[in-house]
This record gives sequence, C-alpha cells and structure tokens, in this order.
Amino acid sequence: MLKNFFLTCSGVDKNLIENCSNGEQNKYVGIGATVFFTAVMATIAGSYALFTVFDNLYAAIFFGSIWGLLIFNLDRFIVSTIKKRDSKWKEFLQASPRILLAVIIAIVISKPLELKLFEKEINNVLLTEKNQMTLDNKKQIAEQFTPEIESINSEIAVLKQEITSKEKETNILYETYIAEAEGRKGTKKLGKGPVYEEKRAKHDDFLDALNQLKKVNSEKIKQKESAIVSLIEKQKLAEIKSQPVISNFDGLMARIDALGKLPWLPSFL
Repeated sequence: MLKNFFLTCSGVDKNLIENCSNGEQNKYVGIGATVFFTAVMATIAGSYALFTVFDNLYAAIFFGSIWGLLIFNLDRFIVSTIKKRDSKWKEFLQASPRILLAVIIAIVISKPLELKLFEKEINNVLLTEKNQMTLDNKKQIAEQFTPEIESINSEIAVLKQEITSKEKETNILYETYIAEAEGRKGTKKLGKGPVYEEKRAKHDDFLDALNQLKKVNSEKIKQKESAIVSLIEKQKLAEIKSQPVISNFDGLMARIDALGKLPWLPSFL
C-alpha cells in the first residue's frame, strides 16, 4: 500500500512500472517518497510562516496544507515530465526550467524553517530593533511637543523676570527712603521729613504694584504650568498608543529581515 502511494507520488505510469524490475520500481518509490516528504516539509514551513502572519493556529495549518499540496503538485510535475533524450544538451535544456523551479521551491521551503531554527537569534535582533524604534519614536513624538513646551517655559520665564525686576526696583526704593530717614543719603537729615514721606509713598506705590503683579503673574504662571502638564500627558499618551505597533513588529517580513542580519554561512547552509 505504501509502495503504491509513493509510486503515485512519483507520477510514474503504473501500468508500465508493474512490468519492470524491483530495482526500477524502488527507484520510483524513492522519487515518490522524496516528493511526498518535500510536500510535508513545505506544509510545516508554510504553516509556521503563515502563523507569524495570522497569529492563528487553525488558519496557519489550513493555508499551510494548501501550500504543501501546491508544492507537492509542482514537485510531482517536475519529476514526472523529465524524459530521456538522445542528446545531453536537449536533456539539459529540458531540465533547466525544472531545476530553476526546484531551486525556488527549495528556498521557499527552507526560509521558514530557517526562521524557526534561528528563532532565538532573530528574537534578539528584533529586540534590539524594537528598543531602537522605541527610542526613535519617543524622540519623534517629543519633537512634536517640545517646541510648544519650550515656548510656554519661555513665557513663564518672562513673567518671573517681570516680578524679579519689579522686586529689585521696589527694594531700591526701600533702601532709598530708609537711607533718607537715617540721614545717609538724599538730604542727609536724620528723621522723617517731607522728602522721606515722598520717597516712602513712591516705594509704597511700587510695593502695591509689585503685589498686584505677583498676583496676576502667579495666576498666569499656574495656567501655563497646567498647560505644560497637559502637553506632557498628551506626549506620554501618544507614546503609549504607538508602543503596541512597535511591540508587534515581529511579522514574517521583519523576521526575514532580521535573519539577513545574522552571519550568512549558517543561513546559506
């Protein structure tokens, strides 16, 4: 039964092969077995490759089985259509497209198996790439929010500078009227005379203006600081939303690309 199955896989004419020697029959049994197990390997490789695409076991097995049947049919076609010719050159021309097709089939089958064989190394490469992508993503998102945050910080700095400047002016006026009262500057008369009262009044006006400025600017600063906090939260939210895209960067194409970054000799073998 198994012998007949492999003969069917080889594509040989059973009516002819039954009249041939056991040696000839065994040759075609071996060809059929090769075709069959190539299809089995193609099914396994295709299922694994498709699993990295669909993330669904049943869909991967279903489409992988279809892929295996396709490879089985192509491989059976290759071995069953090669005929003996009276010239080696004609045989070569006949075999050339089939050899090319066989090489393509070999690559298609072996590539997913390579991905599985070097899975740990590929995961390490992907981890490095994901970390770099995370850093680049944060940098790109920061470039969207940083200019606005820096602009608001500059506005806050201006508001604080206004308060600082007003405090310096007020302190100078305070020192002026105190020095007038002590007789160290101005009229240099000890006591609280008219000039002292005038300088004191000017200082008090500046002090009231300073207190009012502090009140107004403090409110503005709080609003701008709240705006900065809101922008930072939006920045973090943008990073969180984009992270799943980076985390899922492990599809078939990404793994093939990561495989290409490994040493070439093991992959070639």
